[in-house]
Amino acid sequence: MKSIFVIICSALIALFLFSCAKPSSKEDLKDAQLCLNTASTATARSCVSKILSDNSTSANKLKCAMVFISEGVGATTFTDALDKLKNNGTCTGGCSSTVSAITTLNFHSGANLSTDAAARAVNIATSIEAFGYCSLSGAKILADISSLFRLGTEAAMLAYPLTGGGTPTEDQIKTAVASMDSATIGSIVTTTYNTSCVGSTSSSESMKKYCDELGASVAGGATAATIGACFKGKLANPAYVCP
Repeated sequence: MKSIFVIICSALIALFLFSCAKPSSKEDLKDAQLCLNTASTATARSCVSKILSDNSTSANKLKCAMVFISEGVGATTFTDALDKLKNNGTCTGGCSSTVSAITTLNFHSGANLSTDAAARAVNIATSIEAFGYCSLSGAKILADISSLFRLGTEAAMLAYPLTGGGTPTEDQIKTAVASMDSATIGSIVTTTYNTSCVGSTSSSESMKKYCDELGASVAGGATAATIGACFKGKLANPAYVCP
């Protein structure tokens, strides 16, 4: 299965490969890209083994793609979810469309996530890894998507123990968001807004809507905790006004 992230990276890498990479890593970057183009979930991580210490935007694009490929995320997974961002949330009692999106956009490897705390911790670590690489990739869409996965995974891992073994519903994700650590959310919101939204003029309708939500939260808080609390309020009710 070819992830759309590889398609994005293939289009962008040519622009950065020779201008951003250290001379010693040019061949390694080429090899990593070619490897990822046909990688499976089992082989994706090995594709970037030689560029793990390279912090150029080119390398981070590839490492960002690697995480999603290794987790089996394909194009339809997030194109469907991004379509949801353009509409209204469908939670009982209402919610932001971002809640609808992150109900789908999360890492959830593991057979028994309702009882396996270690597996839940691994998924959270994977979301942190993806967010780190993608935020440094220089590609706004990758930073946006990874932040949704970061938020979605945090919420989903809180929700799974309450599902009795099923997949969390949108209402359960909404409930989980309310109990997420506000400072953690605030940090994600601030990083994503500064990386993907400030100065952006070509975002899709979905991303513009997401950026508006992030921007209002950043403007409505003075600290990571208050920004996160504001964002949580807006996820529960898009009309929420930060204090």
